[in-house]
Amino acid sequence: MELSLEMSVRGEAAEPAHIRAVARAAERVGFARLGYTDHPAPSAKWLRSGGHPTYDPFAALAHLAALTDRIGLMTYLAVLPYRNPFVLAKSVATVDRLSGGRLTLVAGTGYLRSEFAALGQDVAARNERFDEAVEVLRRVFVEDDLRLSGSDFEAHGVVCDPPPVQLPHPPIWVGGSSAAARERVARYGAGWAPLMPSPEFAKVVKSAPISSVAELADAVADLHRRVAAAGRDPASIEVQVQVPAFRLLADSEDRLLTHLGELADAGVTGIVAPAPDGSAAKVAEAVEALGSAVLPHI
Repeated sequence: MELSLEMSVRGEAAEPAHIRAVARAAERVGFARLGYTDHPAPSAKWLRSGGHPTYDPFAALAHLAALTDRIGLMTYLAVLPYRNPFVLAKSVATVDRLSGGRLTLVAGTGYLRSEFAALGQDVAARNERFDEAVEVLRRVFVEDDLRLSGSDFEAHGVVCDPPPVQLPHPPIWVGGSSAAARERVARYGAGWAPLMPSPEFAKVVKSAPISSVAELADAVADLHRRVAAAGRDPASIEVQVQVPAFRLLADSEDRLLTHLGELADAGVTGIVAPAPDGSAAKVAEAVEALGSAVLPHI
């Protein structure tokens, strides 16, 4: 099982010195990936009700690429319908090339209606736009003359140069807990990143609720059946879930390790822990403590 870190942008965590200290601590102790999420135009209402500030994930990951040497980088997650797919492809290729091939694109359809409106995008068309973006990503780096019509674009011989290091494209992990997300993984995904929200938050994000490890195990089994039916190897698919690992470690290391063992038994191959708040020194220390406690066992 892999351990990854979702970087914070709250308060001091947005400062370059803080980012440098935390990123290098995570790489030093053996975390698999560092991630930034994607909210380019959130509403004040969403932020007041539990939302969080963000950087542009691609710009922030390019910064991390320059600060680190080995650790993987991921969008956690990028909302594909927010962007023209060719602008998205350029961002993906840029980060992957500048990092030496370390990018994983964890992608979702999005859920914030106000954010779609602010960006001039139709929330009702998000599934169609997601699928169009994936088609572009799967073709534009390996075709010299891409011709494709989409819902709001016409590509007449497009080229993406320079391409990413990872060809035909960096790994695409599909976020979301629905059967539709698992079907997308079965067709082309390298990984699945389901949510395990509360029933209340599941309604907010319009996601199928997975509220227990047992329900997650059933969903992973369904994913594996779909992958096998598509003629692919289920063992090749990563499954990553978010775990409040820093809080759980503070409560009990044994309970945290027990929970991670249950997740592994359910088919989870990686966890991502949201970074805690605090000074750069304190967060870097917490990152090293979590890595030391968890990584020898997983």
